[in-house]
Amino acid sequence: MTSPAKPPPGGDVNKAPMLRAVICSELAVATIVVGMRFFTRLKLIHSPGMDDWIMLATFVCAVVGSSLDLAGMEYGIGRHVYYLDHPSAVYATKLDWLCQAFVITALTIGKVSVAFFILRLSNTRWHFYFLHTINITLLLINVPLIIWTYAQCKPTALLWDLTLPGRCQDPKMQGSFAIFQGYDATSLMIWYTTEMYVIIIAGSLPTLRPLVQKSVRAYKLYKQRSSKGYLSHPNASHELQNYPTKKTIGGTVLQKARRKAEGHSDEDVLASAPAGITKTTDFSLEYAEDEGNKRSERWEDVMSADGSIRADERV
Repeated sequence: MTSPAKPPPGGDVNKAPMLRAVICSELAVATIVVGMRFFTRLKLIHSPGMDDWIMLATFVCAVVGSSLDLAGMEYGIGRHVYYLDHPSAVYATKLDWLCQAFVITALTIGKVSVAFFILRLSNTRWHFYFLHTINITLLLINVPLIIWTYAQCKPTALLWDLTLPGRCQDPKMQGSFAIFQGYDATSLMIWYTTEMYVIIIAGSLPTLRPLVQKSVRAYKLYKQRSSKGYLSHPNASHELQNYPTKKTIGGTVLQKARRKAEGHSDEDVLASAPAGITKTTDFSLEYAEDEGNKRSERWEDVMSADGSIRADERV
């Protein structure tokens, strides 16, 4: 690549920090969304599909393309070629040309992934033919475009180093793609980077519905338990206690929990048991203790000699 004879207007402006911020922020969001997508499909619904794997391939292509652009910034991407030495300008331009294949691939198969996702939701025959027609059209256009991108010049290295001997099918094509011929290339890089990650993010968000629904249910359950006092409270001594009771025919009730609370041992409780048939019932008592108003309840179910049950409450 040759440098222009005159310096560009505005001097040596470096737009690499802005490009880096755009790429890294969009890549971070896409990474989180894709991770949540596969967590939902693999762990929650256990039903990954073709659309998921194609979107994963899209994400990989986008990451590789962004990595090439980030590496090229270390050699001059974002600056005008006038201020770069020849080896740096050639290497940076080479990285950007290599990036083009991954960008075009990501833009193509990302749309194919969205089409496969729609097909999972619809069984209509015309949807099937319409979406697959679009997929085939995208492939027929973009696969030859990738091949032509690197086959237009002989040798291919002429794309990033114009000092080499050789020829291209359309000499103007190199200048339109080369990123150092003007500042318009910065806008081009932001555009295709954003388009890649918008496809990935927007194409993955609808798949997160089961995860969102489960999160909402968990939040509502948390709020419900919190409002009922099931969660720990500074003045609460406990949340749930089990009180075993005994019912006997003859009108005597043994409450092991109450007798122990009054200082009696298990032996005392058993010693006072009357002769006859006994039935042991375990029940759970749940209550909340408001601040400054501690309350406990003990219940007795007494079965009288005639078989009726009388319930006494003691506070």
